[in-house]
Amino acid sequence: PAASKGAAELRVTCDATGGFKVSLDGMPWLESGEVRVGNLSSGAGLQVAGRRKFQSQDALGRYTGETFAWAHTKQNVSEVVMETTVKSYEDDSLVVFEQHFPKALPVNAAPWGTKMSAPATLFPSFRTSDLDCFAYHGVFPSLRRCKLSSYAPSHQGGAPLVLYQARAKGAKALMTVFAPLGTPKAQHMFAGDGLVGAGVKGTVTQIPAGWRQRFVLSAGKGILDGMMAWGDHVLKFTGKPRADMYRDDVVGSIGFWTDNGGYYHYATGSNATYEEVLPKVKAYHDSLGVPFKHWQFDSWFYPKDGSVDPGGGGGAVVNWTALDSVFPRGMAYIQSQLQVPMVMHNRQWSPASDYIKHEPFKWYASKKAAVPQDPEAFFRWFFTQQEGWGLAMYEQDWMCTEYDTVEALQSNVSLADEWLRGMAVGAASSNRTVQYCMPYPYDVLSASAYPAVTNARATDDYIARDKQWAIGATSMFYWAIGILPFKDGFYSSNLPQKGGQIVGPETKPNRAALMAVLSGAMVGPMDGINLLNASRVMSTCRGDGRVLKPDRPLTPWESCFAAGVDPASCHNYFSYSDIKGWGRVFYVFMDAPGQLQLQDIMPGPWASAYAVYDWYASTLTWLNTETLQLHAGYEGHGYAVVSPVIGGWALIGERAKLVPTSTLRLRVEKVSDGGLTVEVVGAAKEHVEICAAEMSSKQTMCSQVYFEKEGVATVHFETPQLTFV
Repeated sequence: PAASKGAAELRVTCDATGGFKVSLDGMPWLESGEVRVGNLSSGAGLQVAGRRKFQSQDALGRYTGETFAWAHTKQNVSEVVMETTVKSYEDDSLVVFEQHFPKALPVNAAPWGTKMSAPATLFPSFRTSDLDCFAYHGVFPSLRRCKLSSYAPSHQGGAPLVLYQARAKGAKALMTVFAPLGTPKAQHMFAGDGLVGAGVKGTVTQIPAGWRQRFVLSAGKGILDGMMAWGDHVLKFTGKPRADMYRDDVVGSIGFWTDNGGYYHYATGSNATYEEVLPKVKAYHDSLGVPFKHWQFDSWFYPKDGSVDPGGGGGAVVNWTALDSVFPRGMAYIQSQLQVPMVMHNRQWSPASDYIKHEPFKWYASKKAAVPQDPEAFFRWFFTQQEGWGLAMYEQDWMCTEYDTVEALQSNVSLADEWLRGMAVGAASSNRTVQYCMPYPYDVLSASAYPAVTNARATDDYIARDKQWAIGATSMFYWAIGILPFKDGFYSSNLPQKGGQIVGPETKPNRAALMAVLSGAMVGPMDGINLLNASRVMSTCRGDGRVLKPDRPLTPWESCFAAGVDPASCHNYFSYSDIKGWGRVFYVFMDAPGQLQLQDIMPGPWASAYAVYDWYASTLTWLNTETLQLHAGYEGHGYAVVSPVIGGWALIGERAKLVPTSTLRLRVEKVSDGGLTVEVVGAAKEHVEICAAEMSSKQTMCSQVYFEKEGVATVHFETPQLTFV
């Protein structure tokens, strides 16, 4: 059968020694290296003790498998220590590699902590080559460019690993994605001895009998389509749908945030308590007519076992409830004042927490943090304890610190994945969602299995605002596996925010707002009282606060992966809306404006003509070539809407909004030589202006609609009549 969209054909052939070769669209692509178990290898101490071929089926479809049993002979007794399997699917765009342990295997564990160590096992491994590559590393995962010969994993990072042959601009690269498939926290990537591969992480003390560690190799044509094809495979395996951008008022509407770098992060602007200040802030928002539909409380509201540094780091949570000095009358009282769904921050668990001292759950405790021994049981109970808070989304921050400072999360092969699963299942049991914050790449990979985890932070805290806006490359990773990439909150104004945690000023607030709305995740201004730019905030949403989003989060252009280009520093992004009855309208961003070729953002064939609306200059250009020029707006970047011309018309949409043709707002009822009919969805008491342009006359026409109540209105644009004299 045909491979999935954006895919290429993978073929794997195994030989009698347990080795294999991988071809991609008929080209040699990868060749196997050693199989390793501890200090044994297929070159020294491991022998093939059995080989079998079989056919079967799993969540990914029907496949042909080939299993090799690897044995070690000691004192004339041969014992199978690991079985390796290569699964080739009817969908010939993917291959799965599996390690299986028929008996418990003691491991000479590497020291736990943050120092890199080799995995305890190795399969598959690939011989290095000059293939281009990139992988994701670090807290708030970021893309790093590499060659396969120079690739190096990092602590809890280095996957997904994307291998490709960079081509000239305009050509789609053949590529593969290599990544763990299931239990990503139990494994680690490897590079050394001329090999790249993966296996069970080296800090475990034992691999239990029956343990399986899987990895997927997914093929594609073009980086963007190939990443999505990989994500489709992963989500098919886990059964999780991609996140719903309008699941609830938290993810779907504008909200007010108090995160690190915002005005109210460990600051109230006065000597008053948060309980006194926050209702005044809400009243100020209401007076402006800015309908924030959710709020976020950061770590300032609960007790910790140590002080907090200016960056928000420090002590672990002792009891996840309000400090008397913050909310003297408690969490239910402040919810009665704000009356909106809440996002609430938490951090690593203190080894001296009340949950360890006074509750029946058993814990693994280290010096600085702790984790419940039965995470699901704990979190199911824990999420029953917030009655009256309005808690809708649980923000788990400092995920890196929790993992790095609890020995059991590293020495126990399954516990780290069980920790994340338990958190997600517990949140779902109370109808809440989860945001990951300060995750490693392996944490984000784990979220591909948990519907409750709808989003993860894609950048550093806003306190580093000059660098943390550029989310495109991370967004490509997150959305592939169904996670919305949250940009973090931002200042909507360029005014100094005196009295807050950070004064600023934000010099490019429109870029921050644009990245937030194009992310598809939450839009969260963090300005102080009397400092919010209401018109900028409202440019992101309808009158009722629902964010006018594109249909997918922004992603880099395909040309960011062309020969000679470092994708990590390529800040050319795009997204789109698929308008019912019309087609795809693109939103194009260039931090350093220049030339755009249509092939950068869309595959051919193209429409016969396009209209390009420059959002900053408010000008329309008719395009009948494959190249256009973006110009700098008042903040230095360029932003444009690219709409196909259909029936002589171009749909421009709502020019006052950052996403003028969001599918939340528009659908086309009819287009013909005689005119264009558009259905417009509006909120109660909302004025909406919708624009379209007619190509032959070069006229832009706009129509005003007022909604007394929420509903749908029809707007018709007539083709101008030409008079010949």
